[in-house]
Amino acid sequence: MYRALLIFLLFVSANTIATSNKYCDEIQRLRIWAQGSDQYGIWVEYQENPAACSGGFFVKHDANNKDLLVSFLLAEKAQGNKVCIQAITDESTMINGRCRVNYVYNP
Repeated sequence: MYRALLIFLLFVSANTIATSNKYCDEIQRLRIWAQGSDQYGIWVEYQENPAACSGGFFVKHDANNKDLLVSFLLAEKAQGNKVCIQAITDESTMINGRCRVNYVYNP
């Protein structure tokens, strides 16, 4: 039983790692929806979006830390700092070439 649980956890961890990538660049455009039925609440576009996320990145409208992300992203954009995003690049979670944000940080 223990071995089966360990194998399952390794499989899930490897699958998660395989579908996420980190990208860093300056933010060119930041779009934020306050309410509504949009598919994403925050849309981030880099100066040069990576090929895997050609439409940029999005945070779901109902994300728990959306307010904190908005504050962080606005501050970094205003200062002209690079922002790194770990994005989920699995096609099942993408919307129009935009990758879902897993987490953000400044390098």
